[in-house]
Amino acid sequence: MFIIETVVGLICFFIVNILYDTYITKRNSSFIQLSIISMVQTIIAMSIYNIL
Repeated sequence: MFIIETVVGLICFFIVNILYDTYITKRNSSFIQLSIISMVQTIIAMSIYNIL
């Protein structure tokens, strides 16, 4: 279950980062940068989830 939650969180953060990067800031970051940011966000979210 933890792996499924992690994958879903990673996908959600990646989609939000793509939308934010494209429509709000109007820059074109590479997918590698966006995926690294999404991984860090997922790690932080899972760490908070495990603490609580």
